[in-house]
Amino acid sequence: MNIRWQDWVNVSLGCWLLASPWGIGYSLNDVATKNALVLGMVIVLFNLINVCRLIDEGQDVFNIMLGIWLITSPYTLNFSTNQLAMVNTITVGSMIITFAAWQMYDASKTEK
Repeated sequence: MNIRWQDWVNVSLGCWLLASPWGIGYSLNDVATKNALVLGMVIVLFNLINVCRLIDEGQDVFNIMLGIWLITSPYTLNFSTNQLAMVNTITVGSMIITFAAWQMYDASKTEK
């Protein structure tokens, strides 16, 4: 069992997404709040599954897809005018992509 610290960071980022509408004050924007809550739950649950190693294939690709959605969602769901929500969502998405790419890089090094 190879538990990677990046999985725990992603769990923390998902928890932050769940709390962020109230933590930084954009909870009145229903669309941004629902997006943060749904994606936060998915990120937390999915990465807890990764930590337990219930799945061991494709988790990094799925995290990258979640990160891409987070980056594009302010524009797709039309909450890009809410600066707090937009910056938070794009930042968390970028971090999730970075950690997933890091995991892929680490995995490629250990396979050689």
